[in-house]
Amino acid sequence: MANGLTVLVADADEETRLALVEAIEISDPGARIIEVCNGRELAAMLAERHVDVVFVDVILPAMDVEALRCWRAAYGPGAMTVLVSDMLAPRWPSIAKLVGAYDVLLKPLNEQHVARVLAAGRVIRQSLRLLVVEPRAATRALIRRLLRESHFSFDLAEAERGAVAMRTARIKTFDVVMIEAELPDVPALEIACQVSDRHPDAKILLMGFSMAAVPARQLELFGACGYLRKPFSFADVDRAIHEAFGLWHPYLVKALQNGDDLLPMQALGA
Repeated sequence: MANGLTVLVADADEETRLALVEAIEISDPGARIIEVCNGRELAAMLAERHVDVVFVDVILPAMDVEALRCWRAAYGPGAMTVLVSDMLAPRWPSIAKLVGAYDVLLKPLNEQHVARVLAAGRVIRQSLRLLVVEPRAATRALIRRLLRESHFSFDLAEAERGAVAMRTARIKTFDVVMIEAELPDVPALEIACQVSDRHPDAKILLMGFSMAAVPARQLELFGACGYLRKPFSFADVDRAIHEAFGLWHPYLVKALQNGDDLLPMQALGA
């Protein structure tokens, strides 16, 4: 994945901005960093510049939530917003979801926090080439809908049978492959093995109703790196993609998965 993210730091406190900038420079020496101290400057920069990642204080003066929403709508999942707060209070995921935030982090952010976000940013700004191998049309349609809710973006190809999937993998390259564990024509692990041989960097996930049907040792042996248990949500898909690429699992995705309902105090003027 390419380096050199463009990162916007939006915080009224100069000391906080300086600490964030230093942590960003350590984690990504090629990063282009923009600093703003209020919502008006933030909105202007989002309108004028291409930005990959925004760290924004939840009580930023003159904050314009609509500017963040419009920016993400324009750039899609590759536009990553990270809310930064001094404390958490009830119902924070509602605001995070409103602006399409990737995560909510507590101050003071350290180098490790920032490195995790930037590592994810380098994957999220890419359009991941994804092959879904699933015999049921209704399930493929559901997966397409879930993928639209993901923090990741995908260039999607589909195959209803294993033989089609293997032919497709011979002529195209994929970053991620999701394979139904119970296919009618070809064993899923055989497809995983063949795809892994041709595309060793591809992240291969099996999906099905019983994780016990495919032991973890067999997954690894045949080149797969994980199992998505059906029925799954967009948070489950995000978790699996994070794990496949060795990324830190965002606290926000965990909270949504667990049904938590917390919100930064006085978040974004709410």
